[in-house]
Amino acid sequence: MEDEKITRMPMIGDTAPSFRSITTKGKINFPEDYKGKWVIFFSHPADFTPVCTTEFIAFARRYDEFKEINTELLGLSIDSLHSHLAWAKNIEDIDWQGKGKVKIPFPIVADISMKVANLYGMLQTVAKTQTIRAVFIIDPDSIVRTILYYPMSTGRNIDEIKRIVLALQKHDKDNVSTPADWEPGDDVLLGSPLTLEEASERVTGKGDDIVPYDWYLTVKKDSEAPQPAGTRDNSENPQPAGTIDNIGIYKNPQFKETKDKIWLENDEGKTMAFIEFPEFETGKVEVTHTVVDESLRGQGIAGKLTEHMAKKLLREGKRAELTCSYAVKWFNEHRVYENILLNPEEEYEKASNMQEMACQIPKHRS
Repeated sequence: MEDEKITRMPMIGDTAPSFRSITTKGKINFPEDYKGKWVIFFSHPADFTPVCTTEFIAFARRYDEFKEINTELLGLSIDSLHSHLAWAKNIEDIDWQGKGKVKIPFPIVADISMKVANLYGMLQTVAKTQTIRAVFIIDPDSIVRTILYYPMSTGRNIDEIKRIVLALQKHDKDNVSTPADWEPGDDVLLGSPLTLEEASERVTGKGDDIVPYDWYLTVKKDSEAPQPAGTRDNSENPQPAGTIDNIGIYKNPQFKETKDKIWLENDEGKTMAFIEFPEFETGKVEVTHTVVDESLRGQGIAGKLTEHMAKKLLREGKRAELTCSYAVKWFNEHRVYENILLNPEEEYEKASNMQEMACQIPKHRS
């Protein structure tokens, strides 16, 4: 009987195994090339398959969000480089769920020899020639911090993967833990006391930001949680609302805002897209997205505008009921802003009934 070579897969706390490979973005030396960044290294069973295609579209749509938290994406399957390239090109023609077409902005490792897949334990009993849906979250020091395995039939939850990265970053920054169902801005947990004196202090140490449920379970209010200002700026003068990375041919586009409108302006001062959100006396907010430059469609502009609107409403201490299907679905996917909503659960119920509705962002009205 021929002996099989057994490779120990990496475990949480291990240094990520190193390899050199060709990808759809060129050659990489992993993890050396990613030092100083968080990495989501994930495998998929095969190119040109349904679940994998939806996952790659989902990751591509959230690519900028991951970049904002210093996190890179790296895919892998045991397909060839040419297969990866053809599949990525094909994906560009798919408008999944009517939310716009995307390009795959992150590299995909070509591992036709299965060397990397074996190195990371991505090949399991269910299929010896297809990688399962493995996810390795690796920190800036190249340490494996999280390992997730999904079966071939189940697509990954991108929100949960991002939440894990944020939770790990929160732990590293503040030396705290995160409770079940934690989202950014929620309360965090202090570690268990190690002495009787510390246990006694926990029970008696209640303050404005410390809530002891018992000696071993102590909640700490998150000092970085978004807080509404409680005031409203009624000025009609445009105020800068921030900048974003280059979009298409435009460099350093800027968001600007007035009382009930936010727009994206290019370096020549021309409006590329805008969102309007006038308030009715009933407290309802009618949200309208308009894309002026058609070349920007499918680049997540509506989502960026909605996020800036959410931050503005939160900053001004406003609460509202939304009347726009796209905005309702966006808030359902970004629940850290749910304090803005008058009836969050009702809004989310709306979102669940809108899954089959296409996101129709109107063209510019002249």
